[in-house]
Amino acid sequence: MQIILVLKLKFSAFKAFIFQKERILYMKKWFTIIASIFACFTLAVIMVIYIYGPNINFYLLPPSPERYGKIAIKKMNTYGYFTNSKAWQKTEKKALVDMHSVHNYDEADAILQKIIKIAGGKHSQIVTTKQITTETEHYEEPTIINDNGLVTIHEPQFQGNTQQANEYANKINDFLFKCKHEIKSIIIDLSNNNGGDMAPMILGISSIIPDGNILSFVSPDGTSERISLKKGTINAGGASIDLNHNIKLTNVPVAVIINKQTGSSGEMTALGLKKASKVKYFGQNSASFTSVNRSFSLYTGTTMYLTTAGVKDSKNKLYVNDPIVPDIQTNDPYGQAKQWINSFN
Repeated sequence: MQIILVLKLKFSAFKAFIFQKERILYMKKWFTIIASIFACFTLAVIMVIYIYGPNINFYLLPPSPERYGKIAIKKMNTYGYFTNSKAWQKTEKKALVDMHSVHNYDEADAILQKIIKIAGGKHSQIVTTKQITTETEHYEEPTIINDNGLVTIHEPQFQGNTQQANEYANKINDFLFKCKHEIKSIIIDLSNNNGGDMAPMILGISSIIPDGNILSFVSPDGTSERISLKKGTINAGGASIDLNHNIKLTNVPVAVIINKQTGSSGEMTALGLKKASKVKYFGQNSASFTSVNRSFSLYTGTTMYLTTAGVKDSKNKLYVNDPIVPDIQTNDPYGQAKQWINSFN
């Protein structure tokens, strides 16, 4: 009996040992499967980041100068306004070959600088970190003169921070609100305004532009994005601006002065004014940077400003680096503008 009991105990211990061993093997098997799945998932994430990370300027490792250049060329090819042209196709092919022999990022940037205007036109450019650090922020306030109800507003280019953007726009907005009952006519002087952020420029004078669609950004495939004014806001530009007053003075004659130095966002502001009910343009043809740029940050901090769309005014006329032609070509825009304004009296 004792022998049988011992045998039973040994058999039970053996079964427990086998069970424990099988359990360990089972756990090892699942651990291996889970580890393999995790490894595959990690590898897949790494591959996704490697392939698509550059789209948002994210890199696991520094790209080689060649890859850096090819990533930029791919962005030009994807988004550039003129990349359907034969000129670009030929240029892209040569640039990809040239990138094989670059030794550093500066050499890659030099190639990108040569080709970007083929992809995006005259408004496109490469701005390196060296160029950025040598440029100083320049902020110039708008000026306003009230001559017995004839108000002259000079809007200079805007290069500044958010606080300055609000100061710029509200200096004009506050004046128009304060003097709304005195104003008989307005001259908007955009001469020598070569761009920057259009939001403070347009919102500053938004009191004389009816709400609604003022511009459309039109892609090469014909798709468009409407740019609209609504209760003192605009769905474009960089700075976030809160106007102090939401007023409209849409029945006064508005003379717009432009010249050869009126460019980029200065031209966008001029085109936005075409929605005004009584408006006329004086001066010289503008600088012909009537297009929409999109900025792309590259690994080194270099910024690629690439034209991705043309612009339509509220009269449905399309501009793609075309000049704004004034109604009256003149070297005396103020004199001619005042003469036109006097015709309303």
